[in-house]
Amino acid sequence: VMGNNPSHFKGEKSLPVDQVSWGDCQEFIKKLREKDKKPYRLPTEAEWEFCCRAGTKTPFHFGETISTDQANYNGNFTYGDGKKGVYREKTTPVGSFPANASGLHDMHGNVWQWCQDWYGDYPQNDVVDPQGAEKGKFRVLRGGSWHNFPENCRSAYRLRYEPGLRSSSFGFRLCFCLD
Repeated sequence: VMGNNPSHFKGEKSLPVDQVSWGDCQEFIKKLREKDKKPYRLPTEAEWEFCCRAGTKTPFHFGETISTDQANYNGNFTYGDGKKGVYREKTTPVGSFPANASGLHDMHGNVWQWCQDWYGDYPQNDVVDPQGAEKGKFRVLRGGSWHNFPENCRSAYRLRYEPGLRSSSFGFRLCFCLD
């Protein structure tokens, strides 16, 4: 779509794109919309978490803890009663780990995923499909990455960075409306 691959990690088939800023994601979406005529976009933070959880209420869609057999993160560290595991030091091909109940792979680890929202405080009351802040300095990323501690891969963990920042830990996931 873009004519180049900005990723730091290359060579293997099906690696997620990395080394992209929020702005790079918007450019990609614009070109993909022009090509496919579909309403692609980044998910909101609330949509991302809903999809990650896939109906669960635990820290990870597969339970209370995480292992490097379930996701790609820094296995030198543990979460809860988990055990140390492999630290691959790079991204892995999409789909290398089991999907959640919604059929989505790599919601925990591999690359942080940019969300559409500006970073802001959560609403103080219960809200269905909350919307992010209307403006701000930082955009939201979710999911953790190959380089992070397992706690950063929790379904509810939020990260924020300036939208122009690129990292070999940053990627994205697209969604589009079926309406």
